Amino acid sequence: MRVGCSLIVLVSSTARSRSLALGILTLLWLGTALIVPRIAVESASSAIPVPGKLQTDLNMQAELREVGDGHDASAPGFQELQANLLAQYDVTRLEDLPVNFRGVVSQVAEADLTEVMNRHAEERMALEAGQARVAASFGWLSPVAAVAAGSRALSGTDLATHHRFLREAEVVRFDFVQGLNRVHAEQLPYSDDINRNIDAEAANRVRMSAENWNVLDAFSFQPAATGARLSRAGTPVAMLFAWLLMLTAIGIVAARRMQP
Repeated sequence: MRVGCSLIVLVSSTARSRSLALGILTLLWLGTALIVPRIAVESASSAIPVPGKLQTDLNMQAELREVGDGHDASAPGFQELQANLLAQYDVTRLEDLPVNFRGVVSQVAEADLTEVMNRHAEERMALEAGQARVAASFGWLSPVAAVAAGSRALSGTDLATHHRFLREAEVVRFDFVQGLNRVHAEQLPYSDDINRNIDAEAANRVRMSAENWNVLDAFSFQPAATGARLSRAGTPVAMLFAWLLMLTAIGIVAARRMQP
């Protein structure tokens, strides 16, 4: 606000006429509020390209095919796991294992799948953070861009906060799914599991308790501490301070020239 007021006072006091001052201020508004922010976005996209969703999904699917489908315990990719478990417990049949093989497969597949997806997510978030830094640097050219970046950081609505939310939510999701898989592996007998579709009674025997979903109620995303938000807003604030110093210096020079 102070930067804008200083700019208005400076132009109004140095322009030869009110119409000229209005024209200059209009051009400055167009440049700083519309043109420069748009250039910032386009420059960030050009400097650090981010793959589209379709390309990212195709890349992930290629890797996920190697992981295998955790819902298909008979898939070739899990034959080694089956052999290792049978040897570990010194049995020859899956029914004789002290754990449900299907549940173990779900646990292993979910862990591998999550590793792939998190890696791609971190790569994308790193690119997005780079784009945000490029766009924010245009605050040196536009106080509007600096104000926008600073307000997002201070209010906790910036990209860093969004990425932190995604990471924390993913931890909760993974723990929730693996909790269900653990119940599947340790509490559901393998014989009941493979015969779950015989009749309604068989289906009820393998039904999990709704209490397993209570972990989702405990998730509560907390905003960053005030110190962290102030730290992230440091650069935009410095930009605004530089703008204020520049306009003050120009105003002092202009005032001296106006003196008789």
